[in-house]
Amino acid sequence: MVNLYKSMSSCFDLPEDIVVKILCRLPVKSLIRFTCVSKRWRSMIISDPKFGISHFQLASQQGTLRRKVLLTSYPTVREPGPRPSACYDPNSKLPPRFQSLEDKYLVKNFTFPSKKNAYTEEMGSCNGLVLVGNRCFGGYENLSIWNLSTGFFRKIPSPSVRVKPIKSADQGYMYFINCGFGHELASDDYKLVFILCALGHLVEVHIFSLRANIWKAITAPHLSRAGWDSGQGTFSNGAIHRVIHCRGQSTDPVIYAFDLAEEEFRRVPLPPVLWQNEEDRNPTEITTLVHLGGYLCIWSRKRYNPDKGEVWAMTEYGVPESWVKLFNFKVRDLPDVFASLYSTWDLCFITESGTMVISLRKDLFWIECHNEEKPICSGRYRLEEVHPEVPGCFFRFHATAYDETLLSVA
Repeated sequence: MVNLYKSMSSCFDLPEDIVVKILCRLPVKSLIRFTCVSKRWRSMIISDPKFGISHFQLASQQGTLRRKVLLTSYPTVREPGPRPSACYDPNSKLPPRFQSLEDKYLVKNFTFPSKKNAYTEEMGSCNGLVLVGNRCFGGYENLSIWNLSTGFFRKIPSPSVRVKPIKSADQGYMYFINCGFGHELASDDYKLVFILCALGHLVEVHIFSLRANIWKAITAPHLSRAGWDSGQGTFSNGAIHRVIHCRGQSTDPVIYAFDLAEEEFRRVPLPPVLWQNEEDRNPTEITTLVHLGGYLCIWSRKRYNPDKGEVWAMTEYGVPESWVKLFNFKVRDLPDVFASLYSTWDLCFITESGTMVISLRKDLFWIECHNEEKPICSGRYRLEEVHPEVPGCFFRFHATAYDETLLSVA
């Protein structure tokens, strides 16, 4: 410890540009500790956007970015009675719990910087900036950007739009809103995108630029409309991606990518081998995945066989021939993890090394899959109960990866 203080003291005798270059090579966790050295260091580390960008760019180039898992737990109280039901009560004082998980077992609790209620939820992350918002009737409100590492928090004005209901033949009126969040490299701008599938023949796309601090709306041809539903798109290669299954049509599913720079849709082809044998009336269901290596990635499985599937990655973006199957996955190969072939679980993301991270009940699992070999569970973390003192309280949770960065968006 004495040597550490001597080293920091000697830094004050160095030119400031040399000190900055030294600090840029340190991990975020150490830099946060060093904010107590002086007011100048604290201001530079926490509040200087240029330093944050320099640190992020260097860490990205050197491959030293540290990734953590954001665990967002959503507590719900069951109403008493012979047939208890569950619903969110915004006045129940049971807001979501935000935690970060490092190295599969080190957990840190976060205090949300603003007022929250049971409708506050995590909506995606990019370069260490986490998008949060409150789900409301027909849309979202109280949108914010949050850097968990530095505490940076910025509110986003709510869009002046609400989703109109679409009449479904079998489910009555439904509301659809697809959201995405990503970074546009050329202008160094972060953009939030809402895709609204309302009545008519056009898709409404509402785009918020954090740099310009404004919303704008554009329309897309009806070709982009069929098959959209609610959920989060996957950001990769400068675009928000979503697999579209055209309802009531015989056409194959496609990936629609909304390019953040051009602000327009384009199609990304899927591997045709995925639906070559659809005569068995067991259609293939495909969703996009977050791959921490930056690849566009998909999860494919049969509708009536949800216990197995395949993970594919596009190794050269935009090139159809570059689709590669990373591995097959079967639930029955992991009896110690899955109590039943029909257990309800979610595939959260794929790590750079190809590890599957899945959520099951109150647990997070790391599953190693390599080509045709049987998968192996390499890690498990069980979440603690949320508000165990409240009778009838249970929770669901969502896991997403985020980078430790010093980035902020003024």
